[in-house]
Amino acid sequence: MNARSILRPALAVAYLLLWVGGVGSYIAFRAPPEDAAWTAPVFLLLATGIVVLSTPRAELRDLGTIALVGFASEYLGVTTGLIFGRYEYTGALGPTLLGVPLVMTCAWTLLVVYVRQIVRLTPFSHAVAALVGALWMTAIDLVIDPLAAGRLAYWRWSEPGAYYGIPVHNFVGWLAVSALILLLLPRRAGASGATIATGWSIVLFFTVIALATGLVVPGAIGLALCIAHPALALAHRRAPVTTGAPITSDSLALEDT
Repeated sequence: MNARSILRPALAVAYLLLWVGGVGSYIAFRAPPEDAAWTAPVFLLLATGIVVLSTPRAELRDLGTIALVGFASEYLGVTTGLIFGRYEYTGALGPTLLGVPLVMTCAWTLLVVYVRQIVRLTPFSHAVAALVGALWMTAIDLVIDPLAAGRLAYWRWSEPGAYYGIPVHNFVGWLAVSALILLLLPRRAGASGATIATGWSIVLFFTVIALATGLVVPGAIGLALCIAHPALALAHRRAPVTTGAPITSDSLALEDT
């Protein structure tokens, strides 16, 4: 028994407890307990730990690429305002480096690795698949940001915009950075079902909270995303195999979890 086989179940149990606790507190009280500020960065760290331990060693460099580009975009964002618009982080996400919470690298890594598995199910070329993935990433951002920049107060916008106080500039930047990362990564992706389920659970987490707090549009988008991935996986499973990469159990993890 190696370290991965021991650590991953432990992280998964801790992550599940925080997931259930977070969702439960919003359903019951529409807000987390006042002494629960520590849970946000720990939640992201646990989820990232599951992803790292579930990623083949040969592909760990890809995670580093995601984290590096994600951090660089956030740094340029907070210092110049050119990518996402002008904003600044609060202290809610824990320690920062150059004005950027370190766990933001976790957020980028989690979502990109998850979306990378989705575009793997498509028949498109690498460039087109990267664009599709970037659009999916932007749709996820439409779910998360109204909560993250609103009730959760992870950051503040200098000039609030029309979508729940979020400027359109943010989503354009998110689309561009996501497309760049996905283009930089090779099409291969051998992540396990645990990685896919973790990414899907992140989207579901914010979807449930959005609906529980009356954010109808983000909640509806989240529901569509949560349904679309299993539907795409099922369609891919039923499609006749011709050329290209074989269908694997990893790509269909949501059907078996």
